[in-house]
Amino acid sequence: MFLRNVKNSILEIVETLLTSFIVLMTVYVVVAFPVGVSGSSMSPNLETGDRLLVEKVTRLFEGYSRGDIVVLHPPENDYIDYVKRIVGMPGDTIKIVNCKVMISRNDTKFLLNEELYLSPEVCTNGGKSLAEGRIYNLKVNEYVVLGDNRGNSSDSRYFGIVSEDRIQGKVVARLWPFEKAKLY
Repeated sequence: MFLRNVKNSILEIVETLLTSFIVLMTVYVVVAFPVGVSGSSMSPNLETGDRLLVEKVTRLFEGYSRGDIVVLHPPENDYIDYVKRIVGMPGDTIKIVNCKVMISRNDTKFLLNEELYLSPEVCTNGGKSLAEGRIYNLKVNEYVVLGDNRGNSSDSRYFGIVSEDRIQGKVVARLWPFEKAKLY
């Protein structure tokens, strides 16, 4: 009798662990995954060691928005994750000029308002892939992403325009450090 109870208990534990593993893997593959920040390209808003929750479902229903923080694989590299902010959307005409990002969309031109996440003195310079003063027309499913630390960020200015299939998901929360936890 005792051995039967031990056997049943062990089977229940194994069943619970297996079920939990399957549920967690399904969530990880389909819904969301954690990622750690490494590097200073999103400083001062995100720092090395921050742990983020990235969800994968947004793109299926509403897509991404300007200002969203996303995790992506840069062009030509499937093995590295970058955390960047979307500044250029499909259908935009974008130009970097005089330390600012100029957007033209549906015959409306405007300077990108980044005061929610950048201090006013931050200068956005062009790079080898998004040159200063040059106009870029973003096609369907094309995005321009920049790091918040514009002086120290490998982003679209250097690796070019990012196709939507390179974006892994949208950051929805900072989980760690606990005292800086927040929803995005």
